[in-house]
Amino acid sequence: MGNVVRDRVREKMKAELAQQAYAVFAERGMENVTAQQAAQAIGISRATFFRYFSSKEDAVVTALRSMNVHFSGMVASMSSVSGESLLELLRRSFEATVVAAEQDPQSMRDRIELVWSTPALRSSWQESLREQQMSLAQALSPFCANHRLAETSALLALTLFDHALVRWLDSPQRTLREVLDEAFDFAAMIDDKWAVKS
Repeated sequence: MGNVVRDRVREKMKAELAQQAYAVFAERGMENVTAQQAAQAIGISRATFFRYFSSKEDAVVTALRSMNVHFSGMVASMSSVSGESLLELLRRSFEATVVAAEQDPQSMRDRIELVWSTPALRSSWQESLREQQMSLAQALSPFCANHRLAETSALLALTLFDHALVRWLDSPQRTLREVLDEAFDFAAMIDDKWAVKS
């Protein structure tokens, strides 16, 4: 029991430090900050930094992976709303991220730009999305008729989210809320607009 509690505390601390380090790298640029400088910026020693992370990139990847728990946890804690579609429920699962972007849009943009401009981190982000699809599908199971529908819905939602982030970076005059809502609205319109040529 003691080991389990200790491991949970360590994982929580690691996730918090990863998010703080991610913010430092995003603000200053990955190439412009050493691991020691990042450690100092978040109030820990270099030795402590490397106790939790093998490299700067590992800290950012850890921060990205912590999002997996966040999105699936949001869905798992949700209750269905009368008349709400599955797409609308999925859109709600991203609300905390949207609110965070509204509170500090520049910081959020810096973080996304860091990932998009660093090939290794971009690859890790895509891997994170694949992992997220599995955990999100599991959280969606109570809302879906079968697991295949849950898997497909999770893939669609994360693809829309990823697409919205790219569009947001390219549209500095718009908010993430506007871009994400638009992406989900277009997805909802597909059944009505799609026509198969005879």
